[in-house]
Amino acid sequence: MKKILLAVFLVAVLTLAACSTGQSGATEISFLDLSEKIDEDEYGISRKMKDLEGETVEVVGYMSPLTPLNANYFYMIQVPGAACPFCDGADVDFLMVIQVYSPDGNPVAFENEAVKVTGTLEVGEHTDESNASSYFRIRADKIEKQN
Repeated sequence: MKKILLAVFLVAVLTLAACSTGQSGATEISFLDLSEKIDEDEYGISRKMKDLEGETVEVVGYMSPLTPLNANYFYMIQVPGAACPFCDGADVDFLMVIQVYSPDGNPVAFENEAVKVTGTLEVGEHTDESNASSYFRIRADKIEKQN
């Protein structure tokens, strides 16, 4: 009887673990997961994102048309044609933008359609060698156009 209960428990645990990740074994995240309210009028990096630091994640979003040409990264935003997140440096909401580095270090061709990015998540305020700032970065293993 104990062996049957143990087997049922193991199947349940494995099923729950499989449901929490995407088909690629990556944890699916959304832009709503990025930040959380930390004070009356202030938002910060969510606990979920902090816990996923260094993990493989998967997210669907859109390339910002304001990504620099010929850069080895692009800025991913939640919706196409969103208001310019970079027009006024004082009001940039970096908590709603993910900087995505290309898998091979080469520039990524701009897509108007949604893209799904799978890769390693980096969390925390960072400015890279090209002076690009971000709170969230994904070192992409794969970038796929969504239909």
